[in-house]
Amino acid sequence: MSEITVRQVYGEEMLRAMYWMHAYAFSSSPPLRDRAEREEALLRRQGATHMAAYDGDELVACGASRPLIQQVRGALYPMAGLMDVTTHPATRRRGYARKLLGALLEAVREGGAACSGLYPFRESFYERLGYVTLPQVRRVRFDPAALQPLLRWDLGGQVRLLPIEEGYEDYLAFLQEHRARTHGMAMFQHDDRYEAQRGYQWVALATVGQRVEGVMLYNLRGEQITRYALRAFRFYHASPAGRYLLLEWIARHIDQADRAELTLPAYERPETWLADLRLQSETASHITPMARVLDVARIAGLQTGPGAVAVRLSDPACPWNEGIWRLASVGGRLEVAHAGEAQGALTIQGLTALVYGTHDPAEFGLRGWGALDAATVETLRAMFPPRCPHLHEMF
Repeated sequence: MSEITVRQVYGEEMLRAMYWMHAYAFSSSPPLRDRAEREEALLRRQGATHMAAYDGDELVACGASRPLIQQVRGALYPMAGLMDVTTHPATRRRGYARKLLGALLEAVREGGAACSGLYPFRESFYERLGYVTLPQVRRVRFDPAALQPLLRWDLGGQVRLLPIEEGYEDYLAFLQEHRARTHGMAMFQHDDRYEAQRGYQWVALATVGQRVEGVMLYNLRGEQITRYALRAFRFYHASPAGRYLLLEWIARHIDQADRAELTLPAYERPETWLADLRLQSETASHITPMARVLDVARIAGLQTGPGAVAVRLSDPACPWNEGIWRLASVGGRLEVAHAGEAQGALTIQGLTALVYGTHDPAEFGLRGWGALDAATVETLRAMFPPRCPHLHEMF
């Protein structure tokens, strides 16, 4: 066997490396996805890192990362969104993907990323690399006629309807504000206006006075007039008025659409919105988001409860994180520093679960994520209370 080499790829080499295996792995075939379309999408990725692994001169694996900015417990951090990780079918299960991912994580960490997220082909594979599963988004379905009572409410605002290509700036501005109040929400550092320019969606902007209080990105599809489906891919609100203005907007389609379908963050409780809604709910995708802390030293500044603890951290995939770290809440913000003596042990999965608020530290011993005494568990609970992260971007 030849020596395995992993390197960043650019230009024509990147386009060649990122086409064939991606098309084979992530789309129906034959035929393979149109090459010109794929290359156009690749060239639109500003700031992306593309990595390829070779056995001699033969391409055996490839993967990529796009830069995002993520809000974690009230602070913004550079995030690496891993994507397009695939291996040639003839060379799968030989450790090539793991080796490629190690090089990719090192490269994006050198580029300044503090954390990383992805949508995995298999959660257990990425969990071994330090990633922790986040809550899935939900998809709810209901009859718009159930919202008819809202047409009689005085909501003190209005909804502006625009094609997304015309309303994109207002939509983007709202998302940036929403990220500031939404734990876990990540947005691409370089926004891609391509989909907006294609104009395949409507944007409804719920406004009270001059302020946008909610946004809904949706389309109407169907074969028969009066029996369309109104499908909302984004449904965000900053206040109850924003939420109900958007729901009232859906109610205005009673004679046009006989079903509504909303994709919602896991923290939403749509069953409480209105009596007799009779909605059906399911997870919106079979692919669950995951995230991990990529550089422990860079997560300083997030909001924490009172307390301090020193832990021995293990992270074989990212060895720069290993060692004893003191995590302390100073003025309600996390301070991170090396320490000389540990009160307990954590794996990177355990630390990530604390940061994102997805698991109770009492679970860590059972999951193999740490060894903590009861007092340390209580301290960590106080410092990192439970939260429900919402990743937002798909990649």
